[in-house]
Amino acid sequence: MFKTKSLLLILLAGLLSGVLYFVLGLINEPAGPIIQWDAQIGKYIELTKPSKVTLNGTFEYDGINNCIVFQKVLATKFEVYVNGVLTASFGDGSGNLWPRALIVRVPKVLLYPERPNRITVVLHGLVGVGLYGKPYLATYEYAIQRVGLIDLFRDKITIAGIGATALIIYLLLIAYQSANEREKRVYLYLVVASAFMIASLVQFTYRESSGSPELYLLFEEFAVTGPVFVLTYLFFAILIISTGNAWLNKKFEYILKTIPVILISVAMFSTSVKYIHIADTISQIYSLVLMFIILYFIFKHKLIEFYFPVVFLYFTGIQTFYVLATNQTNELTIHYGRFVFLVFVGTATIRKFKDLSISHEKLKKENLIDHLTGVYNRKVIDLIPRGGTFVLLDLDGFKVLNDKYGHIFGDSVLKKFAEIVKSHIRSQDYFIRLGGDEFCLIFKSVKENDVLKIINRLYNDCRNVLGIGFSYGYAQFEDFDKAYEEADKKMYEQKIYKYSQNSKKSGL
Repeated sequence: MFKTKSLLLILLAGLLSGVLYFVLGLINEPAGPIIQWDAQIGKYIELTKPSKVTLNGTFEYDGINNCIVFQKVLATKFEVYVNGVLTASFGDGSGNLWPRALIVRVPKVLLYPERPNRITVVLHGLVGVGLYGKPYLATYEYAIQRVGLIDLFRDKITIAGIGATALIIYLLLIAYQSANEREKRVYLYLVVASAFMIASLVQFTYRESSGSPELYLLFEEFAVTGPVFVLTYLFFAILIISTGNAWLNKKFEYILKTIPVILISVAMFSTSVKYIHIADTISQIYSLVLMFIILYFIFKHKLIEFYFPVVFLYFTGIQTFYVLATNQTNELTIHYGRFVFLVFVGTATIRKFKDLSISHEKLKKENLIDHLTGVYNRKVIDLIPRGGTFVLLDLDGFKVLNDKYGHIFGDSVLKKFAEIVKSHIRSQDYFIRLGGDEFCLIFKSVKENDVLKIINRLYNDCRNVLGIGFSYGYAQFEDFDKAYEEADKKMYEQKIYKYSQNSKKSGL
């Protein structure tokens, strides 16, 4: 059943991404006579400095189609000359025209019905220029209709995406208020990713006229690196959801957070446009790598609720990178993929944690929750499916603390210990208080090495926060009594070793 559902979700994501690509290709398909250019149209021509590129071509006028449709223009300023006469001009040189489809309505008096008409387009740019699609001729009514469709799928959906992402942020912040520490980290990462997504969509849609070339360059530089921030913080969220904190230590997190900062710094503070292109290339490669890693963790840990959005993101990403690599004029779909992925992950995460909260309350009513720490009590063990790794934990020196400072202080230590542990494990793992200061963890679908990473990180946090550590032992969880016996033996050996080490230090 699981495999069937997974396969259906993957096929659905692939099908919808294919349909999206087909529809975008259909509405951008020339619907009239195509302009014949003297040289091949460049979808994207990199500029090393602010300059302009001129393209020349010819077209036949049939007495009916006197409008030229440009599906997408990449330029800060765009001029169109027909038979030597300036017919239209778009942009003021301080923004990017490329989200828009443009219509040039040529006065019929300028057109020759009996011989080819000459057209010259001048594309001004700061970083790059180009034409997407194949400009063609149409009637004014048809051009308006077709451009309206392009505008719907390109700009209107983007605006809807901004609104939907803002709503996700609002819901995440509400959920954040009642979340535990681990959930708060996930929500916070998703909020940051969503905020960068909104900023990316805003600059994608509203940068046609920024007021000055310098300000436009800032927009362009953010366009280069903004998606890297989105994917980086999405990656953090997925990593915690799938593995707890097994992989996300502070050093690793710091390195990953630094990469997009370096990229945007290179783009923003460089004196040469060349470095913006370098940052753009690195950002694309880095984003592709992150997409593969996110895909890996979601499938490895069978987060089925994320299958559809991550596969959709993957297919749109592959399509986009293919178009960019081959310099084709097809529409890019990656921003649709990022938006769908973020919205699905945000809503699925909120739903996932809320379902767990409801389940927790249900278990509490069934007397399966320890009232002091809020974790499971030992009654839940009989309900847990066998399989996984069993880890037995026992706080070091807790009895001394409890006797010295009293039970109230001891209870506060146990509560804090429970909070620390919960911040390091996943929602599908089990944390159980067996009695006193003895706890156990049951990890599902986690390799032994990853379990030990979690335990070591947990130990360090306990030492830093509580001032005490713990001893532990582990075993495969097939039978509780056998697993407990084996883990208890290992834990006892660890306690003996610690005692001998402490004795040596104290000179006993």
